[in-house]
Amino acid sequence: VITVEESNTFGLELELTSRPLDGLMVQLGVSALDSTVKDVPLPDLATIEDHDLPQAPALSANALARYEFPMGNGTAFVQGDVQYSSKFCFTVLCAPVEQESAYTVANARVGYTGGDGRWDVAAFVNNLTEEKYRVYAFDSSLFAGVVAGVYAKPRVFGVSATYRFGGR
Repeated sequence: VITVEESNTFGLELELTSRPLDGLMVQLGVSALDSTVKDVPLPDLATIEDHDLPQAPALSANALARYEFPMGNGTAFVQGDVQYSSKFCFTVLCAPVEQESAYTVANARVGYTGGDGRWDVAAFVNNLTEEKYRVYAFDSSLFAGVVAGVYAKPRVFGVSATYRFGGR
């Protein structure tokens, strides 16, 4: 078991939601993080001095735009969103196989909500550009000879339908 003796974290997060035009909603977010762990003892009695906290990118950002407009007796919408993460490590040791490069993921959605608001249907595409990135990795090559890595979903097309029982 690796225990962390000391860690320091300083960050800033900003979020903005705006409706600049009738039917248009824009959301923006950004997070900056400076994190360090100090004096982490290792099983061989060595010590890790100053490393970034695991799974803590220095910069992450997101944006979403959604435009809604009347259609028939309901409301149609078009939506796009994007998320960005700067590079980071999955563990405090930060072996090269545990480092994840920066990535950007974009999604799109179009849909329709019935006039009573009880049902809607939408078509979507997630990970439009088929960005390849890991959501988890762990280096156990020293003990088991493998590096475990879990990759995010590739591009996904889909349709969703929702019905709300009991009103809005």
